[in-house]
Amino acid sequence: MSSVGVAQVYVAKAVRVFYSGLLSILVPQYVLALGYSEVYLGVVLVAILGGNVASNLLLTYLESRASKRRFLQAFSLLMVLAGLGLAFSSSLAAIVICCFIGNISTTGTEAGPFQSIEAGVLPELAGGRVAEAYGRYNMIGYGASAFGALAAGSPGFFQGGMAVFQLLFLGFAICGGVLFATYSTLRSPHFSQPAHRPGLDVLSPTARKDLKALSALFSVDAFGGSFVSQYVLSSYFLIAYGVTSAALGGIFFVTSVIVAFSVYAAARIAQRLGNLRTMVYTHLFSNALLIGIPLAGSLVGSLAFLFARQSLSQMDVPTRQALMTEMFSSEERVAAFAVSNTARSVSTFAGGPVGTALLAEGLVSGLLLLGGFSKVFYDLAIFLAYRKRFR
Repeated sequence: MSSVGVAQVYVAKAVRVFYSGLLSILVPQYVLALGYSEVYLGVVLVAILGGNVASNLLLTYLESRASKRRFLQAFSLLMVLAGLGLAFSSSLAAIVICCFIGNISTTGTEAGPFQSIEAGVLPELAGGRVAEAYGRYNMIGYGASAFGALAAGSPGFFQGGMAVFQLLFLGFAICGGVLFATYSTLRSPHFSQPAHRPGLDVLSPTARKDLKALSALFSVDAFGGSFVSQYVLSSYFLIAYGVTSAALGGIFFVTSVIVAFSVYAAARIAQRLGNLRTMVYTHLFSNALLIGIPLAGSLVGSLAFLFARQSLSQMDVPTRQALMTEMFSSEERVAAFAVSNTARSVSTFAGGPVGTALLAEGLVSGLLLLGGFSKVFYDLAIFLAYRKRFR
């Protein structure tokens, strides 16, 4: 195990996902604070999702042109530019552009190129303790996301108006700089060498078949996920119950803490049940609870369903990553993660216009219901497809 390399990946994950958790709540607050209507929440959502698609496509098709470290550095610099743009301009065009280039997350975690690279390399750095490494990696991420969510409540505590938003966006630019410096110190050969073959050529025929099937299935999950991201959930509580920004920060701090412990527990459960079963069983129950959020009829009831749902909702993440490690060789993993994340990003992007239309009609509860039922379908489909090959 390369303890230094693993530690650097964990540090980068924590720094990055702190801001993922913060911005997934802060950006919709900012758009509404500037006086834009709910429709523009959807426009910005589409920009964020489109940027995730573009970044993953770049990584997929240009992976053989440069080292993984160069990609990580380049995406870090784009975060710097996005943070500066958001801090010093309040025009809708600038917000859209910055949200597109900044690899900003709508989920409170991430599905962009950073995770594709790190998740692809982590098994090599961790040696044989793959499930445990993924569990720790995701636990650190969600723990950092919890404190990011808490920081997103800052505008509600301070009377600085737009100045508080500007300071937080400047922090995002600094975050990009910290990541650039961290990635610049990576010395592991797994980060310093480009792929031996271009893009998808690294995949064997069997791997290609599995990747096509997984990408299709993950697309269904991601399409549903576009309607239940932390961005959308925070918008739901803002619109449906008029929850304050300070309260939102507290709510999503609690949910992220719950998730942080649950994703680490997932690795332990998977040792007994298997990656596939843990992934599907926990996700299926969480989606049933998700459907209950808009049906609860009160803020207390909706929060109860939300907290219960979050105790299970992300246990599929480390187990899904570990399942892909079972399927793909070390040479294939970065390409496999990049392609599957691209498929997820494209499908999430496709959900953006649908979400925008529902928001425009005031059907914010419909977003959660549509997301929940789509994800239930995905759970059943992936279990039926792989139950004979994997536990």
